[in-house]
Amino acid sequence: MKTEWGGVRSGLDAFDLTGKRALVIGAGNPAGRAAALALGEAGADVVVCATSTDGDEVMAVKRVQQEIAKMGRRSSSVACDVTLGTGVQVTVRQVAKDLGGIDVLVNAPKLFLGKAADAITDVEWSRVLQVNLFGTFHACRAVGKEMLKQGGGGRIVNVASVLGERAIANAAAYCAAEAGILNLTRALAVEWGPRGVTVNAIAQGWMEHSAAIGDLDPAANQTVRFVPMKRAGAADEIGPLVVYLASDASGYISGQTLFVDGGLSTHL
Repeated sequence: MKTEWGGVRSGLDAFDLTGKRALVIGAGNPAGRAAALALGEAGADVVVCATSTDGDEVMAVKRVQQEIAKMGRRSSSVACDVTLGTGVQVTVRQVAKDLGGIDVLVNAPKLFLGKAADAITDVEWSRVLQVNLFGTFHACRAVGKEMLKQGGGGRIVNVASVLGERAIANAAAYCAAEAGILNLTRALAVEWGPRGVTVNAIAQGWMEHSAAIGDLDPAANQTVRFVPMKRAGAADEIGPLVVYLASDASGYISGQTLFVDGGLSTHL
C-alpha cells in the first residue's frame, strides 16, 4: 500500500522511523522527554527544544539530547520562547536547515494553573494561554510551513490534557487552553490533510507527573481513586503512542484525540 508520506511499508516495518527527522518541543517535561526518547528508539533523528530560556528547563532538555545521542541518533538541543511566534519560526527554520527538513513535530508545552476563576489575574490567564495554546499554534504553523514546502507530508502530534475535553473546578485557564489545542488539532488536520500532513492529539489524564497529584495511593488520593484503573499514568506510556502517530502505520488517522487516561474520561 502506497502512503502519502513516502513509500510502501507494512507490518512492523511501518513503525520504523529510521531516516525521519523529528522536533520535540517541551522535551524538558516528562511527557516531552518520553516522546523524544521513544522517537529516538524508533530510529528517528531528534532535535529537542525547551519552551523557554529558563536555565533549569534548558539543562533538562540537554540531558534528554544526551540520552538520544547515546542511541547513535543525530540529535541537538535548542531553546526558544514558544509564546513569541517570530522566535519560534526562526528556531524552526534553523532546525529544518540543520536536519535537511522536518518530518515529525511533537508539541508538549506544559503550564498548569490551579486557581479559582474569580481569582485569576489577567496576566495569569494570558500566560497560561500563551504557553499552552499559542505556543502549540506557533510551532504547528512554523513546522507546517516546512512540511508543506517539502511536499512529502508529515506528522504533527500535540500532547494535551483530558481537561481539554472535560473540566474541573479551579482550572479554568488551563481547561480553556487545552480545549483550544484539541480543536486546533482538528482544524489543522482538515486544512493540511490534502497535502499529506496528519495532525493528532494525545490527551493525558492524571499522570504521575501531573501538577499537585500528591500521594499516588488511590486509598489516599481521591483524584487517583476516580481513575477506573486506580492508578496514575506514567510518562513512558505516552512514548509508544507518539511513535505510532509519527509512523507510516497511522497514515489514515488524522484530526483525532487519543486519550491516555486509564479510562478517566469515561468516568468524569
